[in-house]
Amino acid sequence: MKKKYKLILFDLDGVIIDSKKNMEISWSAVQVAFKIDIPFDKYFELIGRPFKDIMNMLGLSSLSSDIKKVYDVVSSCRIDVIKNYNETIDLINKLRAKGIRVGVVTSKDEQRTLEIIKHLDILFDVIDCPDDSIRGKPNPDQLLRAILKCQIDPLETLYIGDMETDYVSAKRAGIDYVHADWGFGDCNSDVLRASKPDDIMNIVS
Repeated sequence: MKKKYKLILFDLDGVIIDSKKNMEISWSAVQVAFKIDIPFDKYFELIGRPFKDIMNMLGLSSLSSDIKKVYDVVSSCRIDVIKNYNETIDLINKLRAKGIRVGVVTSKDEQRTLEIIKHLDILFDVIDCPDDSIRGKPNPDQLLRAILKCQIDPLETLYIGDMETDYVSAKRAGIDYVHADWGFGDCNSDVLRASKPDDIMNIVS
């Protein structure tokens, strides 16, 4: 029997958009500006967490704020290389047509998130980004805050992500999770998976 969801939350990078090229260009600028020899692959394997946490994990905490300024400027300037997953956008529109509320919970900062979303031409019910007042993924705080804003029961909420951190965050928030196999990362846990966005329509009622 299908479960009736009232709110479906999406991760942004790797689920709604393909931003890997944008990230690579931005990280290359950081490498040059700060003479950092940490390869992009090392940075990329940590995405899904707030930028500050990634910098800490890479041993760059002392330069975190300066690095973020350079990274953000380049990322905004090269927003043109970001590609949309059109099938995911179609899915979101189908869900809205069924009366299901939709939202974004991402580790990307608010300014860049809003820059990207305004080009998607989608009306989201909630958009939640990390800030200093709350813990980012893999903690459950952002998901719980988004759910609270929508005044929906966690049992009626589904999160769609593409990284292990997304799954852990959903599990700790007590909500269902679907792993987007078209995304950037894998999930080593035994989870429900969708090979393409339209598979989600077979999961929700």
